[in-house]
Amino acid sequence: MKLSLRVTLWVYIAFNVVQTAVLSLAPEMVDSAYRGGEMTPTRHFLWFAIAGYHVLIIAVTVVAMSLGRAADRRKIIVINALMYIFWDAMAQIVHWGHAIGMTISDLSVNSGVSLAVGLMLLVVAWLDRDTDASPRNSRRDEVDRSC
Repeated sequence: MKLSLRVTLWVYIAFNVVQTAVLSLAPEMVDSAYRGGEMTPTRHFLWFAIAGYHVLIIAVTVVAMSLGRAADRRKIIVINALMYIFWDAMAQIVHWGHAIGMTISDLSVNSGVSLAVGLMLLVVAWLDRDTDASPRNSRRDEVDRSC
């Protein structure tokens, strides 16, 4: 994997670490945009549970970066990108933002960040190609094709 793509994914990991920390330690920073009322223990737990998703994304991204074949890395990165674009950004725009009373500015920022992250991941997947055709990689490809 090219260094520039690794750096991009490490920035993405750092982005998720920050989200995890905020959602775990100071969820009211995020919660205020959702107009849900008082920050109860239940609401705090819900934000903590969402932080757990970001922990999973960090782990999956680290695993993806360690895979030897670009085709394998791309599968994981594209699935992650599509989740950001369709599950997070589009769901907010189409339904949830209006349903929970988010302001247009909060909705635009929140869904815009998710859309940008998803598109960035698609670019990483598009650019991630195996560069060496060493005998070891060629042999592995032959074995994979025969299965």
